[in-house]
Amino acid sequence: MDGKPHIISHFEAPGEDLGDRLEWIRNKIISLIKEYNIDEVVFEDIQLQDVNGNKETGIKTFKILAEVYGVVYEYLTEIGVKNSSVLPIKWKAHFKIAGKGRTQEKKMSKAHVLKTYGIDCTEDEADSLCIAMWYRQNTNIFDWSE
Repeated sequence: MDGKPHIISHFEAPGEDLGDRLEWIRNKIISLIKEYNIDEVVFEDIQLQDVNGNKETGIKTFKILAEVYGVVYEYLTEIGVKNSSVLPIKWKAHFKIAGKGRTQEKKMSKAHVLKTYGIDCTEDEADSLCIAMWYRQNTNIFDWSE
């Protein structure tokens, strides 16, 4: 392999009920780990933020993300898959991704991935690739060529 990511994708959990969505996410993670023989996972750590000046929405989002993180972390621990997390501020600072708000930063991470790998992907996929690049550059462990 050439050190370039070859599979870039994302998914959205269907339904309205949080419990059903968490179960769907867990099953999706199980499927992906088996299909791609994943032996290490890197998360973007969660942080409490106001969403468009709305503290209540920020708290609700934080709670849901914490539950998703907990479900995935529990499963990875159960099967012995190494995992770690990085704060958004760390990986963004590393790649000099700083803008006036989330929208501008998402565009900057997408531009960084396009410049680095020639990959045109969604903004969330770009954030994920930047997290993986940060981890790879800062741990000397993560290797896409395996």
